[in-house]
Amino acid sequence: MAHSQSPPALLWQIQNARNHAEQIELLRQLKDEVIGDVRGKEKWVNHGILQSLVHLLQQKPTAQSPSGLGSKEAYAPISQTTDLPDDDRVRLLALQLIASFAKGGPSFLAPLNAVGVVPVILTYICPRKNPAHLVLTSLRALSDMTEAASLSSRTSTEDTAALAKALFVPRYIESLCAILDAESTSSIVQEQKCLVASLISRLCKEPRYQDMLADAGVLDALATLLASFVVARGEVLPFTLDTLEREGLDAVIPQPAPRGLSLAPILEAISVMIADSRFRTGLLLCSPAIMAVLISSEIGERKSQIYRTWEMLKKGGLTYGRPVDRSAIDYLLPAVPITTPRFLLSQHPPSFPSTGGSLETPAKHAMRFMTKDRECLVGSGDTDEPESPLIPWLIHLMRSSTSDHEKVMAASVLASLFKGGFTSPDREFSFSVLVVPVLCHILKDYEKESGKSLDATFVDSETATAWAILERTPAVLARLIADSVFLQQVTRDSGALKLACKLLKDSYEPSATQSPPRPWTPNPEERRDFGEDRFSAGQLGPPGQVPACAHKIRMRESSLKLITSLAAFKEEFRKEIVEQDILPSVAESLSETPQKPTPPKEKPKMEEDGAVPIHPAGHSPYGHNPTSVLIAACHAVRTLARSVSNLRTALDDNCVAMPIFKLLKHVDIDVKIAACSVICNLLIESSPMRDPLIKAGVIGVLCQYAKSDNSGLRLNALWALKHLVHMTDRDTKKQCLEELGPGWLIQLICDDTEDEALHARVMGERRHLTDADEDEVMDTDDGYAEATDDIWQWQAIHRKGPGFDSTRMRVADDMLRALREREFDEVRKAREADLAIQEQGLDFIRNLISIPNQPAQAEMVDYVFSELGQDRLFDILASKLRVKVLRPFARRQSSNSGTPGGGAGSGASGRNVSIDSRVLYPQSKIIVAVIYFLAHIAAGVPRHRQLVTAQTELLKLLAGHFNDKDVDVRRSLCNLLKNLVWCDGAEDRLGRDMRVFELEKLGFLQKLEGLERNDAELDVRERAKEAASSIKGEAGDGPQVPHGRADY
Repeated sequence: MAHSQSPPALLWQIQNARNHAEQIELLRQLKDEVIGDVRGKEKWVNHGILQSLVHLLQQKPTAQSPSGLGSKEAYAPISQTTDLPDDDRVRLLALQLIASFAKGGPSFLAPLNAVGVVPVILTYICPRKNPAHLVLTSLRALSDMTEAASLSSRTSTEDTAALAKALFVPRYIESLCAILDAESTSSIVQEQKCLVASLISRLCKEPRYQDMLADAGVLDALATLLASFVVARGEVLPFTLDTLEREGLDAVIPQPAPRGLSLAPILEAISVMIADSRFRTGLLLCSPAIMAVLISSEIGERKSQIYRTWEMLKKGGLTYGRPVDRSAIDYLLPAVPITTPRFLLSQHPPSFPSTGGSLETPAKHAMRFMTKDRECLVGSGDTDEPESPLIPWLIHLMRSSTSDHEKVMAASVLASLFKGGFTSPDREFSFSVLVVPVLCHILKDYEKESGKSLDATFVDSETATAWAILERTPAVLARLIADSVFLQQVTRDSGALKLACKLLKDSYEPSATQSPPRPWTPNPEERRDFGEDRFSAGQLGPPGQVPACAHKIRMRESSLKLITSLAAFKEEFRKEIVEQDILPSVAESLSETPQKPTPPKEKPKMEEDGAVPIHPAGHSPYGHNPTSVLIAACHAVRTLARSVSNLRTALDDNCVAMPIFKLLKHVDIDVKIAACSVICNLLIESSPMRDPLIKAGVIGVLCQYAKSDNSGLRLNALWALKHLVHMTDRDTKKQCLEELGPGWLIQLICDDTEDEALHARVMGERRHLTDADEDEVMDTDDGYAEATDDIWQWQAIHRKGPGFDSTRMRVADDMLRALREREFDEVRKAREADLAIQEQGLDFIRNLISIPNQPAQAEMVDYVFSELGQDRLFDILASKLRVKVLRPFARRQSSNSGTPGGGAGSGASGRNVSIDSRVLYPQSKIIVAVIYFLAHIAAGVPRHRQLVTAQTELLKLLAGHFNDKDVDVRRSLCNLLKNLVWCDGAEDRLGRDMRVFELEKLGFLQKLEGLERNDAELDVRERAKEAASSIKGEAGDGPQVPHGRADY
């Protein structure tokens, strides 16, 4: 056994070794010294070992080394790389040492990054240029650095975002794809695949990275690995092989998944990549391997017990005509009766019709919109397209798997499929019986163990896995039930509501240890603090936080998300959540440096006794809330604030207004947007927090954000201002208008701001391209230059070669192009943002003049006319009812455009940009906003009703919308006409007769009578009858005031 040498001596020998064999021996000696010894690692870092390791990795490989081979053909098989040349063994040991230093924790990230270790490691992840052992070790080093970065302190710059930026570039993405595509069954390669999947799930959080990976074929490679597990489980239907041969898909059936490859990280990586994207979800479903192993095919045997069960349910009226459309995979699942739950029969959730319609289940309601969406996307009109068999297979996996991690990740993929509208209408009931109870059971089991090891500085892999399951389960459940009242009820009945509240309160149990303890040393002078500005290659950085503290923070975020989903619709759920006494914890989650959650009744007593400890930033036993927790807390307060009772009592008692106001000034734009969305609910008329927020200066902040370049922030700011000016005093109304600026308000409701900004940006890019190559740009003929983005190609087909083709693949390719066009169409996004902002701007003006007192209302209408310009305002309102042509003298797109809004067709660029000339049709929401603004003017004094009636051109435009398909448009027109013919007394009788004459001349009476006879909505027919009677002078004892809009 070699004697231990001092660091300077051993380092000198490593740097000046005579040959690779001597270096190998010295590096092994160093490895034995540092592994498991944090103090020893720190000592070696202080002596500059990291620079030497990076230098060894940067040395050029020899010609005989596999690292020097640069092509697929030259790449040595796995079995031949076990006996590495000496120079590659040196590199292997250097990579192992770097991984060991990364395992030391967040404090080692600073010196590692100071020597530029990440770019060096990334050069060794390409399997076509490096031996498998080097690839595996480099991936382990990246994984260890990612784990350390997830524990870094809030002041550290070494976080996961920096690693993601370095890893997700084209050449390294290609290497990741090559690793996932490898056909070798070696255990080394399987571990590489698991590490790649783990890196993707932990680092690929931004949509731009997810899109890059999907376009490069990484998602298809992950889908192929998922399909290999279907094959390994023996669940490929044998009677479908003939069909696959005819369609040319038999060649893409993968080999069974080999031992050593784990399913859970594959599912987790897929879940992360398809989150919040219909296009990427479609890529998963249309993957050739998935379509081959899980083909939509009915089972041939009709006499099975499961089939007879479905037939009995069908005869009893408990199913929607199944199993005719069921795939064979569905028969792996138990038969689920499709009935209307008892709790839905006694009430009408938001997804149900109000009056005059038959009761429909949430599944039927969702299906109506999903069918319309599919028709719009695919354009085929075929609404009987069966769902992918991947969905029942994932449900079957949840029921049959022995791994809770696999169950949770399968549910996460299912949540994306469900939210994207890719499930059949009755699948919601399957989820309520087969998915939600499983997740709730997992949550209960792991919550019981959550208190163990929470004070441990280090945790073992089993505990880390249990924590990961507990952290992910509430978030997965929240995504699954977010838009379904039915699933929310099932989740609450399963006990998940109380569990989520308990987990949130448990996350605020103080931790005894926030940071890893410093290793003991007999030399006091070696114990020194680490300043943020003194990071170098020879000095450690901040110690970060212990895993237990990071677990509590992630648990805090996850439980807040589940609480938000449960409080989305039902008032009784909000009441139950408040009764769990979690609002003090929610309020502390709105602060970056939380203190002890204290109930409102105990706060005055504790402040009196001086028992409220104020912990400095970074040293609180309750951790530090990152932006993700702040945003989750904002969303929780927003949903709880939908209850007027909560606004008046619990939320006000827990003083959430000022923390939210502070978050309005946060540096992160997403936090600002989330805080602004909460302010919308805190500024309504019934909120006791309105006046304190006004005194704190919320008007100035909101008016500033209403002029922001960010459309989301601008929209929420206008929305909040709209609520603020409703039913408030005239001075506040005038202050809002003055600070916002009449000119800017006119611009917001008049101009297509986002569309023009998009046009200006793209035209700037065109001028840049024109300067580079004018002829090339002039050759483009679809409006904007597309030289900045190549035509999208589906990598799943492109990677299989030119001979790979089938009818199903062509149909899938068309569907994916439609999905991609819809998701990346910048024209559509800009148009939707403009419409939303214009709607809120018009509603803001309407609420300015919304005053119950008639003289005060008339004064406010005159004030608005004087500030905005009466004629200009009416001209703008009329323009909202006309067809509008943007840039009419510019080039127009061909008539075979693929989108109604004027986007490019399926053969155009994947990331569509605006064309030069487009036709914009009036939108229902804008029409309703215009009509209700006029109705509020007409609800005032007679001269204002006369003023509206005198706008002949405006009224003619309104008359053309009596047959609008949107029921709100027809209903609002009835309200407007009823207000216009209102008579304030004998002195207004002559004016009323004149208004009636003008309206009859324009044909409004005939149109109202047509609505009264033929409209499909009972509510519209009744309102049309009242308005027509008012015009005819047949109204009896009506209301004492004109009809105005009650909601806002």
